[in-house]
This record gives sequence, C-alpha cells and structure tokens, in this order.
Amino acid sequence: MKDKTTDRTKSKISSFFINYCKHVKADKKKLILPASVLCVLLAAVRVFTLVSGSGNDTAYRETTAVLGNLTVGITESGTVDIGTTTQTFDLDMSELVRNSSSGSSSDSGSNGGMGMGGGSMGGGDMFSQIFNFAAGGNNQNNSSAGSTLTVTEVVASVGQQVKAGDILYLLEEEGLSEIKERLESDVDKAEADLQAVYADQKQSKVDAQYNYDASVAYGSAASTEQKAFILELEEAVTNKTQSLEVAKRELETYKERLAQAEADIVSAKEMLERCEWGTSHVDKQQDIYLYVEYESMRTQAQSTYDSLDKEIEQLEENIEKSEESILTLEADILTADRELALGKLTAGENYDLHMLAYNTADETYDIALSYLESDAREQEEAYEDAQSRYQDFQDNIKENAICAAYDGVITEVSLEAGDTVGTGDQVMTLYNMDEVTMKVSVDEDDMTDIKEGSEANVVCTAYPDQPFTAAVSEIADAKTDSSGNVTYEVTVTLQGDVSGLYQGMTGNVTFITKETKEVLYVSNRAVTRSGGSSYVKVKTESGGIKMKQVTTGFSDGVNVEIVEGLSEGDVVLIESKVSD
Repeated sequence: MKDKTTDRTKSKISSFFINYCKHVKADKKKLILPASVLCVLLAAVRVFTLVSGSGNDTAYRETTAVLGNLTVGITESGTVDIGTTTQTFDLDMSELVRNSSSGSSSDSGSNGGMGMGGGSMGGGDMFSQIFNFAAGGNNQNNSSAGSTLTVTEVVASVGQQVKAGDILYLLEEEGLSEIKERLESDVDKAEADLQAVYADQKQSKVDAQYNYDASVAYGSAASTEQKAFILELEEAVTNKTQSLEVAKRELETYKERLAQAEADIVSAKEMLERCEWGTSHVDKQQDIYLYVEYESMRTQAQSTYDSLDKEIEQLEENIEKSEESILTLEADILTADRELALGKLTAGENYDLHMLAYNTADETYDIALSYLESDAREQEEAYEDAQSRYQDFQDNIKENAICAAYDGVITEVSLEAGDTVGTGDQVMTLYNMDEVTMKVSVDEDDMTDIKEGSEANVVCTAYPDQPFTAAVSEIADAKTDSSGNVTYEVTVTLQGDVSGLYQGMTGNVTFITKETKEVLYVSNRAVTRSGGSSYVKVKTESGGIKMKQVTTGFSDGVNVEIVEGLSEGDVVLIESKVSD
C-alpha cells in the first residue's frame, strides 16, 4: 500500500508542476517558480508516508533550504521564435570574367605631343584624334564568360550546426578551374593595360611640363609687374595705417597734457588770487618787507598762469589739428583699400590676359592630356574591378566548395547535386541565434512597469532548471478585443547561451517587478503558522518528526525567505494527505 500511495503522491506532484507551467492566472498578476527551486523540488524530492489507520495516509516530501534569488513579477506564456538568415550566392557570374578590350595603350601612344604640332593638323583631324584617343579604352566585345558552376555533392543538411567557413556544397572542378584561370588572366591583362597607360601618361606629362615652363617664362614679366604693383598698393595701405596709429597716439598725448595743464592752471589761478589779495591788504609803508614778498610771489604766479594759458591754447590747437589729420588719414586708408582691391582685380585681369596669350597654343594639348588622365582613371577602375571580381570569387568559393558565411543551425538546404549555381541563388537558411525572441500578450493594467529595455526572466518548459535572462526589445501598439480588453504584444530578446533552444519551444516570460538576491528560502508549503509564529517540520535522528521555529521574510507566492532558523542545505518536510 505504501508503494501505491507513493506513486499517487508523485503523480500529484507532477500534475501540480504541469498545471503550474500552464500559467494559472490570479488577479491578472502571475508568479513564476524560480528555476533553481523547480530543480530542487523535482530532482531532490524524497517522498515517504506514515500510516494513520483511518484510511488516509500522511505523506512527507523532503526538500532542502536553497540559497538564491526570489523574484516577483508579471508572468505570461509564449513560444520561442528564432530569427533566420538566408545565405545567397552573391558572386555575379554574368560579370565575373572581364570583357576583353582592344586596350587604350595602343591608341593613346599615337597622341603623345599632340599640342606641340596642333597648328599643322587642321581642326577636324585634331579633334577627331582627341576623341578617338578618349574612346580607346571603351572598345569592348561583350562576349560573356560562358562558364558555369555545378554542384557535385551536398555536404550540409537540415539541423546541422555550422560555423562560418564550413563546407556546404562541393562544385565541379573543371568549371572552377576555367573561371579561376580567366580571372587571373583578367587581372594580369588589366595590370598590363594600366602600366601602358601610365607610360603614355608619363611622356605626356613631360611634354605638358615643357609647355608649362615655356608659358611661365613668357609670362614672368607680367607676374613680376603684377606683384610689384600690388606690393606698392599694399605698402600705401600699410603706411597710411601706421601714420593713423601715430596720429592717434599723438592725440591721446595732447589730450593727457591738456588735462594736466587745465588742472595746473586752476592751481596757478588760486595762487595768483591769494598773492593779489596779500598785496592789496598789506601796508607797504609800515611793512615794506612783507609787501615785497607778496609782490614777488604775485609776479611769479602771474608768470606761471600766463605760461599755462599759452600752453593750453597751443594744446587745443594741436588737438584740433590731430583730429583733422586722423580724419584725413582714415579717409586716405579707405581710398588706399579701394585702390588695393581694384588694383588686385586689375592686375589679375592683366595677368590672366598675358598668360592666356601664352597658353593658347597649348589648349588643344591640355584637352588631350585631360582625356589621357580620364583614360588612366578608367583603366585603374578596370584593374580594381578585375581584382575585386577575383577576390569575390575567392570569398565565395574556397577549395572547390561553397562555404557557410554565418554561424548557426541550418533550417533549409536549397541546392541539390547537379544544380547550376547562379547569381542571387539561395544557398541555405539558418537560425540566427542572435535573434532569439518570445512574444507575449500583456494586459494594459500590467504594463505599468514594462518598457523597452526592462529586464525579464524566461523559463522554457524544456529547461525548467535553466532560466534565461532577457530584455524587452519591442512593445507593439495596443489591441482591443471584442470585450473591450486592451492588451499589448511585448517582445523580449533572450540573452546569453541560447544554443539549446529550438523554434516553437514553450515557456514563461516574467517581467521583474521585485527581486531579492542571495537569500535562503524554502517552499511555502513547508512552512506552517501558529500563534503568530512560523514553523517547519524536520526529521529527528530517530526518524521521528519535530517542529522547528523559523523567521520568514519575502515570499514570491511559491517560496518564502527564511531569515532565521535554517541554513543552506537543511532538509525540511512538506506534508500532504493521500487517500486510498
């Protein structure tokens, strides 16, 4: 009977966790069982029973106190969605092998030194040769490569985990060798054409330099005259500016001296008045000595006053002249600036006219030279293009095989043996494990604490003991159903190692609203409460059961924190009744 009871108890435990994983909802708030607890309860539970004699057995399950995190949040169910990446064959087969050209070097060589004898060519012949020269690199025949790539063996398979560089398909060697040889030949030919153009360009530049030196020699007098004329005008502006600065400094000096003289004359006037008062109030008959002193002082004061008065008059005259001089100099500077600007323009025009006369003979050659440089650029692009095509070939095909360009799990193999590979053909599709997401529907009332970037925990049904961290990556617009309920579709992106997940796996997403970290906890069902105190049941050494008082803390609805009374790893009992 004990074995049957134990089986029934285990069955009830399994049913409990299965039903829990179906996301039972209570008041729109959902709780998720921490993965570490789920692991302990499923893997480390031991069941034993005591017979009561009344037809009902009491069963006890052993569970341990665990150190970990307790989380409360809003939990919704969803399925795993893994993004996919499609690899295509990007090698452009239609443009793979360079079109053959007649080459620009043979045409351009006949045009060297064109500018030197332009006068004897005649207008029509001259320009005909120039444009023939310019078009020399564009005489292409448009024959296609005619080579194909054929799959001989499919190495990859659906469900295979591949790394970038792993072989997917083997290709027919004959077609590969032919294309590779032609690509290498194209690179060599393009390089030879480019070197030929460079050689022509080098000689043409020598001729152009000769013509340039001759033009500079003819125009050297105009250049010297231009520089001297402009220098003279610039010196006039500089001299006027310096004279203005001197005049301004003199004006300031005159003003300072005037202010001092005006202050001094006030003092001299006061002294003169005191001396005049003294001479008028001293009886020279009775005190001739004092009278003489006052008179001497009055004479000196009068002399000082007169001298200062003349100095003030002269300073005022000097200030007036300085101000007039400054106005004149400022006007002169404006005139000199205008003359300088006009002089530069005139000198430049004269210089250009002189130089144009010398350069007229070289004009046709300059046109030819510009076409030569354009042809060189085109040939450089042709060489780079040939190298690029060869590099593209090497990037797409390695060791007669098409290789994976990405890491991932293959979901579709697109080619079969005997297929011809063309540009843009799909090679394979694989899961992109950098884009593993889950979408869940969240009621409007639960969106208060959810925003883009919010943290979440994910527990997949297949890995109950392996929680994943996630972050909200997208919140869709609100939707209203026929009952008026408003919901939001919230997408979370899983983080960390997600290599074990597969498309369509089910699981729970918990948007964290409260979390306690590194606390000791047990299942809520292991705790009983009586008289305001909390207790757990533990086994005695003799095999009996006793109550042990504990202090509880935070609870996530499934587990409760043990603040005091237990240590990590302690075994406690969960009691349940089992009927026959």
